[in-house]
Amino acid sequence: MTAVKGNVLANKSAKDRSPTDFYPTPANVTIALLKYLNIPKDLVIWEPACGKGHMAEVMKNRGYEVIATDLNDFGYGESGIDFLGNRQVQCDWIITNPPFSLSVNFISKCVGSGKPFALLLKSQYWHAKNKTKIFNSFKPKLILPLTWRPDFLFKGKGGRPTMECLWTVWGTESAEKTEYALLEKPTEGRDFD
Repeated sequence: MTAVKGNVLANKSAKDRSPTDFYPTPANVTIALLKYLNIPKDLVIWEPACGKGHMAEVMKNRGYEVIATDLNDFGYGESGIDFLGNRQVQCDWIITNPPFSLSVNFISKCVGSGKPFALLLKSQYWHAKNKTKIFNSFKPKLILPLTWRPDFLFKGKGGRPTMECLWTVWGTESAEKTEYALLEKPTEGRDFD
């Protein structure tokens, strides 16, 4: 299958992808997670791959204190902060849509932080044999597939998103059993907000 111009495809070749793996998270994706988790508003969330602030702004607008950082300068948050480096930020949760090419590294770094965390991943992420070790070494608490395909290119009603996604949520300890629940598309927060 070849890449269709204007769509993010699950099997898009590396040469066709954004060089920074920057694909902004639509508002409804973040809203669905926050509604499901119901994290207390007095907790601080770190968004370490904030890009242009799409996810961080949704969290802020829902009453959370958010620390927004990114390695690259997209004009939002504090740039030049390498999440995978040694710097640790004081927070209660980590929630992000990590660069896909660095997702395993992000999981490892989050596990080492000792904080609960949620990462947006491709729906088939855990189907790969090379992900079994990381899954079993620190089992996630929740697998939350989205029941819609997010429009990461913000094309609006004319777009035909093809990539299915899920949230994976970890606690501060490896889960005994990973729970599975579907996330319905919220009525607020269109794909291209």
